[in-house]
Amino acid sequence: MATSSSGITALYEDVVASLLPHYDNFVLLPNPAVLTNSYNISGGVGDTLKLPITNYWSTGASVGEGNSVIGASADDFAPGFIQVQVGKRGAGTYVTEESLEDGGLATVRNAVITRLSRAIAQGTDVAGFATLATGSSTAPTDIANVNLNKIYAGGNVANIANADVSFVMSPECMSYVIKRDPTVKMFNDIDKDQYEMVATVRNGFGRIPYSKSSGNVFFAQALIGSDQLNEADENLRLSLDNVSEGVARLRADNAPTGADGFFVAVVSAAHEFHLAKELNGIGGTASGAIGSVAQMAANQALIDGLIGQAVGARFIRSQNVPTGLTSA
Repeated sequence: MATSSSGITALYEDVVASLLPHYDNFVLLPNPAVLTNSYNISGGVGDTLKLPITNYWSTGASVGEGNSVIGASADDFAPGFIQVQVGKRGAGTYVTEESLEDGGLATVRNAVITRLSRAIAQGTDVAGFATLATGSSTAPTDIANVNLNKIYAGGNVANIANADVSFVMSPECMSYVIKRDPTVKMFNDIDKDQYEMVATVRNGFGRIPYSKSSGNVFFAQALIGSDQLNEADENLRLSLDNVSEGVARLRADNAPTGADGFFVAVVSAAHEFHLAKELNGIGGTASGAIGSVAQMAANQALIDGLIGQAVGARFIRSQNVPTGLTSA
C-alpha cells in the first residue's frame, strides 16, 4: 500500500471516498424504494443469513359468545426460514505512473471510480435479477429456467424465439444481504511502474416465499416478451396490459406495495421501447421514435403520472435483467 507517489495516494483516497456513492446508483443496491428487506451482517461470523418467514394465516372466523376462539379459528404460528448466502463480486484495473502524469489526476480518478463501481454494481444487479427469476444467482439462458409466474406478450410463448424478462415486483419480494461494503485495495508494482487497484463487494439475494392456502407464492411476476427492439409482430412486444396483469396478480396475492402505494416494474431496454411505441400511439408517432421534445415530455408524464397510476407500478429501466433468453 505504501507508495512514494503523492498523486496515487490522493487518487486512492478519492476512489475510496467516492466508490460507495457511485456504487449505490444502481437498481438493486440498498434502496428501500426497490427492496425493503436489507440486512448488513458485516460484523457477524459466517457468510449466510437465516431469515425467518411467516406461514399462511387463515381468515378469522365468527365466534359465538362463550365459545373457544382457538377452536373456531386455529391460526398456529409456525415460521419457516430461507437462507441467503453472500458471494464476492470484484473488478480491478492497472494504473500506470504515466497515466497519472499524462492523463491528469482528476481524469484518471473519475475513470477508475466509474469502471470499478459500475462493474461491481452491475455484477450485483445481474446476480439479483437472476435470483429473482430462478432462485439462483446463475444467469438463466432459457425461458424455461424462469420459475416465477410468467406473463407472455401475446399470451403465448410459442412464437418468441428470443426473449427478455422484465418484472413487476413488490419491494418485499426479495431480501438483500451485504457482508462487505464496496472496498478498494491497492498494490504498488515497482517493477512495472504501475499500480493495481481492485474493488470488491460481498453480497447476496434471496427470494422470499409467502404462504397461501394454495401453496407458496413469490411477490413478483415475470413479463416475457421479444428481445428485439424493432419487433415487427406487435403480439410479441411487451404491453401495458402485461404490466397491468402483473400488478393485478400481485394484488390478488395481497402483495405489499412500496411506501408510495406502487409496485415496481423493472423493464429491459427492448421492453421499454415496446412500451414507448405503445405510448407514442397516443397523439404521437407509431414508429417508436419520439417526434419532439414536447412529445417526450408528454410520454414521460404519462409514464410517471397517468400510466403509473392506472397500472399501479413505477417504471425502472435496467439492462441487467435476464436478456436474450432462448425458447426451448
